[in-house]
Amino acid sequence: MDINSDLNEEHKMLRQTVRDAVRQHIAPRAYEIDQDRQYPEDIFSLFAEKGFFSILFPKSLGGSELGTLGLAIAIEEIARACASSAQILILSALTTWPIRISNNKGLIQKIIPGVMKGSLRGAFALTEPNASSDLSTMVTKAEIDNGNYHINGEKDFVSGSTVADYFITFAKTKNGSMSAFMLDMPNPGIIFLRRDEGMGIKGIPHCDWSFDNAITSTENLLGNEGDGSEIARLSMNAIQPLLAARGLGSAEESIAFSRNYALERKIYGDTLSQLQAIQLYLADMVINVSATRELTYKASKMVDNDQFVTEEDAAYLNIAKVFSAKTAIKSADNAMQISGGHGYMEVHPLERIYRDARHLRLYMGTDEVLRLRVAKSLLETGLGLGGPVSRQSTEERAKREFRENR
Repeated sequence: MDINSDLNEEHKMLRQTVRDAVRQHIAPRAYEIDQDRQYPEDIFSLFAEKGFFSILFPKSLGGSELGTLGLAIAIEEIARACASSAQILILSALTTWPIRISNNKGLIQKIIPGVMKGSLRGAFALTEPNASSDLSTMVTKAEIDNGNYHINGEKDFVSGSTVADYFITFAKTKNGSMSAFMLDMPNPGIIFLRRDEGMGIKGIPHCDWSFDNAITSTENLLGNEGDGSEIARLSMNAIQPLLAARGLGSAEESIAFSRNYALERKIYGDTLSQLQAIQLYLADMVINVSATRELTYKASKMVDNDQFVTEEDAAYLNIAKVFSAKTAIKSADNAMQISGGHGYMEVHPLERIYRDARHLRLYMGTDEVLRLRVAKSLLETGLGLGGPVSRQSTEERAKREFRENR
């Protein structure tokens, strides 16, 4: 199983570069990041130094033009050691896609170079206490006055927000339509409320913020008023392959741990690997991870080819993320079962991998919401399958009986 078989030389070199950095710098820090629950500034600086923040962007913006596929490969490798560190790269993409999608040239020139250099980082503020999957219930409002927007409301679970230099946020404007904005941080109208402690991804703070007459210029409107829903939809579409890559990386690490442990652990006079039950666990893990890799890489290439706009495109991107999340959780669960009580202990990487993987079934669209979008696309378009070609046996029997009785 060659994970590089469909990659060009640049992507292969990128994988090796990231893998070296993971072994030398990130893996030794992973346990500490999880235990300290502090944003890993040293890892962020490492990414900036290595140029990892420029992977996604085209050369026209000063990037390395390795695209979503390149960033997915980097995230895959980093997630093997530390999902919190991988999330840093995911956020760098999530908080720049709205600016690129809206084609706000002023903000592209202001924000993108700083993100690539590591001098700027953003936060994506969409979810509210009573508005997450159903954005129609959003209550945050933006009103224009003297060339500025005044935003009032509350946003929850804003990842990486305590270290953000800017917020991408969404609010209802006139006629109740949703619009998207960039706000510089710190902002006297954006007030920290609390940090929400989750079971995983402990190196990335997820925080709640109050928008109390937060002011931003009309130049920081993304697109036109009312474009917010589409900007949010497309941004989340584009990010799904990167989330799938994070799940892929953690699942690969679960396999690596399981294989090594099964080959070394002695039981009943032989190694654990000789037990058929263990072999079946390992086989299931490899099968699911292999499928996840195909889905993830294809979804990444789709985004690089601008195939993330239609609901039919989104169906495939969502399939990749949903399947990867389930694979990551199941692989960690199988690996923990293989390693017995050792994997359940807090000091073991599998315990952290299991907790971090569970985040994927909730983040940027729950499994249920994404599956409903897939079902909707299937019902409306057929997803290229067309109509059935088989005939019901009752129909065939009736025709045969009619011919025989003539």
